[in-house]
Amino acid sequence: MSRQLIRRAMQTLHHHFPALRSIIAQTLILAYKEDTSPIEQALKEEGFSPSVLRPTYTQKELSYSRTIRCLLNHDSAWTLARAIDGLTLVMEADFVPCEGFGSLPLPFDPVTRGDTAWSFLYAGGPRIFGVLSDGSLPGHAACPVAYVISSRVGAWLNEYTREELARHGDPTQYSLWDTQFQWHLMGKGAICFMPWRHYGEHGGLPNREHDSAGVGVAKRFRLLGRLGLGRNHHADVLYAPLMFLPPYAQGHRRRLWRTRLEAKLTGWLKLLSGKMVQPMQPLPFSRKLHLYCVCMTRLCGLH
Repeated sequence: MSRQLIRRAMQTLHHHFPALRSIIAQTLILAYKEDTSPIEQALKEEGFSPSVLRPTYTQKELSYSRTIRCLLNHDSAWTLARAIDGLTLVMEADFVPCEGFGSLPLPFDPVTRGDTAWSFLYAGGPRIFGVLSDGSLPGHAACPVAYVISSRVGAWLNEYTREELARHGDPTQYSLWDTQFQWHLMGKGAICFMPWRHYGEHGGLPNREHDSAGVGVAKRFRLLGRLGLGRNHHADVLYAPLMFLPPYAQGHRRRLWRTRLEAKLTGWLKLLSGKMVQPMQPLPFSRKLHLYCVCMTRLCGLH
């Protein structure tokens, strides 16, 4: 795919897909004890009216793993999403949006794709299945830090919560639900779309449960692990600068720049190692090369 065609595809998203602030029916921030004032203020400046969901855990639930408690919090958002007619934007408290977040386009066309479509706005470890004629990118990712769902998808996700808790058995143990839930949706006929570039950053500090469970970028790329990198997932490329300093920077822009450089390096390593381009079925060489060109182009963004 030529650079001109790729640029045209990105222009299609901006010119024909609705801006987030014009299409989102409700905005939900998932938090526990975090200070949500920075993200609330940022979203209000971008034209959103966010609501903060803070769970009150029972003594028994406090013994659950952080991953399971996170699932329960997301499930509360999914219940609210299924109750309205329209799209719901869900984000965790440590999400940091890009400048101009509200004017960025929805990553898919809600008219032609219907209520079975949904999208990550921040996609941890994105895997691209293909490029559709309208410029949208179906794919798979993990880490539901920021995403958009319909009421129908919200109902399917409520089903997933019940199934995952029953299958998992012991709620005190680590769960990979945030990596696996998309496969449940695909089984229902839902289509997930990746952002051409991330609409923000995962700004939080690493969850120690991930390290204990032996998952994460540092485990897959040992060189990064030896350098002390890759212990948390971050955006490989952003649409624009961030609206405020992420918590992981701990008030220092040098830490922000280091993390952004690490994320960019990790993105290129994933692409060159064949872990980013992963079509659902075998493709001719020319079409697979086309996908690699698309991924190379998106990684060439400045932010």
